Formats: sequence, C-alpha cells, structure tokens
Amino acid sequence: MKAVVLAGGESSRMGQNKALMKLGQKTVIEYVIDNLSQVFDEVYISGNHSNYPDSKEIIKDVIAHKGPMGGIRSALEYCKDDIFVCSCDMPFFSSELIKNILQRKEENRINIAQYNGKIYPVVGIYPYRFLDAFTKSIEKENLKMMHFLQQQNANYIKLSGDFENQFLNINTPECFKNAEILIKQLRS
Repeated sequence: MKAVVLAGGESSRMGQNKALMKLGQKTVIEYVIDNLSQVFDEVYISGNHSNYPDSKEIIKDVIAHKGPMGGIRSALEYCKDDIFVCSCDMPFFSSELIKNILQRKEENRINIAQYNGKIYPVVGIYPYRFLDAFTKSIEKENLKMMHFLQQQNANYIKLSGDFENQFLNINTPECFKNAEILIKQLRS
C-alpha cells in the first residue's frame, strides 16, 4: 500500500495555498508527509501545483477540477495499488492514528475514518479495485464523496476521543491560528 497526500484543492477559504503555509518550522504539508512516512515507504502528493516539497512525486489530476474524487482516482491509476489518503490540511494526523486505521480495516472495502460522528472521506484506505467505480462516477459527474462511499458500501472506522486534535483541518485563517496555538502547546 502507498500513501497519498491529497493537495489538489483551491484553498479558497484560506486565500492562499494552505499546504504551503508555515506552521512552526515546517509547512503544513510537510507535517502530513512526515507522519505518513513513518508508516509507509512510498508517499506521493496528489495535486496540480508544482511547488510542493521536492522530495515527493506529484500526481497530477488525469481529469482536472473533479475535487477529491479526481485526486483519488488519479492516485489509484498512478500507483496501481491500494492507497492510504490523508488531506494536506491535517498536520496533526499521527502515525499512531494511521496504524489504528490500518489495523481495523476490512479487506477489499473502502475504509474511512469517522470521528465524533463525522465521516472524513479524505482520510482512509481506497483499494485499487475501485478505480473503475471512480472513473464511472466522474464520467457521470457524480462527484459527491459521501454518495460514492454509500454506493460502494464503505466501512467507517469509528475512532475514539484519544485523537481529538488530530482531526483539526486547516481551511480558514481562524483554523490556522488554532493550529499555531496547538503546535506551540505540543512543543512545550
């Protein structure tokens, strides 16, 4: 299995590329890459920008402007393997949480993180065998991830309170300020 950081969004609520914003000593995406690299030998970035960290291979969208559906579909085709995905705006997502999801996955199913009743389609395992289902859904312009997950009978992995801050995603300037406070607390 390979890991893929989903970084193809427009960052419209942030007003700039959130993945490349400095959070402490590193960019937001570098935290995600570092955490994934503790578990996976191969980590890729799915996105259409060219200024991501040089050490990682970038997977461009095969079909542009299709959101997470397009990014995951492109990554499955590129990797030709099952993939573990994590959004580029979740810098506190730990290797322990990744291992927890991997231990609880159900074979041959899409396995998605669920925390406090919220489902996170951009955090989980997408088997390679779903490439055709992604392609067909995109061709029909059915781009809603939640609908796709229901159609494919995804397994939702319910996670406990131990991981509260790890699901903080940085979509707005206010979220970024909260992340800066949290990173300072973690360092002290």
